Amino acid sequence: MTRRPAWRRPAWFARPAARIAFQHRLAACGQQVRVTRPPHRHRGGFALAVRLRVPDVMEQTVSIVFSPGAPEVPYVYADGPSESPHRYSDRALCMWFPYDPPEQRWTRSDGPAALLGHVVAHLLREEWWRRTGEWPGEEAPHGT
Repeated sequence: MTRRPAWRRPAWFARPAARIAFQHRLAACGQQVRVTRPPHRHRGGFALAVRLRVPDVMEQTVSIVFSPGAPEVPYVYADGPSESPHRYSDRALCMWFPYDPPEQRWTRSDGPAALLGHVVAHLLREEWWRRTGEWPGEEAPHGT
């Protein structure tokens, strides 16, 4: 006899109203936002593409992806230059240490505008690093 897996609450983005609200709150930041298909490894998730225009950084599209396996953790990808000491092997931005306390990383209760702030700050740090070789701000140790 096989056991059925325990019931788990659906991801927050399983409800259309929650997805639409997140998208509209992100668009309220003055950026162009559209819903996209999540990458294959995040199949069944929720993804948005945001066209970012940040002074001193080239204009680029950022993909914000929420995966069913970890619905509270955003995976963020940028289509601009990817040389950075703070990117994962799949080119996702490494914006904070995953085990940092909530006040040091983004949580959904912070809202989409705060997430966009983390993304912009990270992209500015990457640009500074490319120009100077120095990473401004705190760093956590990285594996390969």
